[in-house]
Amino acid sequence: MWGRLVDRKPLAQEVSAVRERSSREYVDRPLLDISAAASHLGCSERFIRRLVQERRIPFVKLAGTRVRFLELDLDQWVAGQRVEARR
Repeated sequence: MWGRLVDRKPLAQEVSAVRERSSREYVDRPLLDISAAASHLGCSERFIRRLVQERRIPFVKLAGTRVRFLELDLDQWVAGQRVEARR
């Protein structure tokens, strides 16, 4: 009537494994500062700062104020911005 009880232990272990795997991916990658991110994307530093302020681009915040970017995140963000051409 109320459904079966679900054992949450395997789910918790799976979530833990995903977090560990994703954190390892970030450790080996160098972080880009705002000027390097702007160079990578071919735009101005001011535009990058605006994207960060509007939270339109993925970033990492270090020590409260320092903003850094993963090159992989920037590439994925650019790929997500793609607009297909109309016929």
